[in-house]
Amino acid sequence: MKKLLLIATGGTIACCETENGLSPALSGTELLHFIPQLSDFCTVDVCDLMQLDSTDLTADDRLAMAQAVRHDADQYDGFVIAHGTDTLAYTAALLYHLLADLTKPVVLTGSMLPMGASSSDAPRNLLDACRVAADGRAGVVAVLCGKILPGNRVVKFHSTQIDAFLSAGALPLGTVGADGKVRWDIPAAPPAPSAPAALDPHVLLIKLTPDLEPTFFSALHGYPKVILETFGAGGIPARLEHAVRALIESGTRVYITSQCTAGGVHLHHYAVGRRAEALGAISLGDRTTEDALAAVMCGEI
Repeated sequence: MKKLLLIATGGTIACCETENGLSPALSGTELLHFIPQLSDFCTVDVCDLMQLDSTDLTADDRLAMAQAVRHDADQYDGFVIAHGTDTLAYTAALLYHLLADLTKPVVLTGSMLPMGASSSDAPRNLLDACRVAADGRAGVVAVLCGKILPGNRVVKFHSTQIDAFLSAGALPLGTVGADGKVRWDIPAAPPAPSAPAALDPHVLLIKLTPDLEPTFFSALHGYPKVILETFGAGGIPARLEHAVRALIESGTRVYITSQCTAGGVHLHHYAVGRRAEALGAISLGDRTTEDALAAVMCGEI
């Protein structure tokens, strides 16, 4: 029988109603009480790492999750992280890089409704996550609404509906059926030979708008790394080119990603993209915004 570790971090899945609204309160052990079926296929220990709304999580908190997994990597067959849905995609992407060399499964899950609420998605999601972790396939994934999503492709596209997540730019890796069976549709990739040794959270993400003032960029001079979320296949508007050039010359490393959910950046398609490349801006390809941020924070690009 597989032995898993549940790392509880708070989020809606652990929320209870208070006079100030929903707030994380349930421990990992209390979450497990709602899914007695676990005893059929695994044993689960609990690590109550933190109890936060995922909006409040920082890079240090996410690093603590990675460290908790590594600390016990030899003691467990797999890991499940119970997490809030609002920033689950950011955590999944960062852990995808920080734990790239791990030979164990790390499965993130959460819920749109609290555990114990009427018609909550929490019991199914947590149970499915444990099933995927017990299945043994290495890598960081998210499991929600029966879908197994690659950690670097997770996107939350809806703020209220139960099925709120998708795999951007790639098919889901597989599914967990109503019968509890884990089905993989995409072959497993081997673990990476190594993972990033350091994490630098000093990365600023800026969404371009059609009328953004060029003077805005002068306030960023010398900031270590800036990601510009640009339009379509990528490019810098002509009226901003001088400002972005000055930003790069100040020592700031500037990256380009796309505001589109899928398709990515292709700086060679249009003149505006080629001009951005000539300025020294770096394409982030078809990465999601969350994965682009994670890769830059980890120093991979």
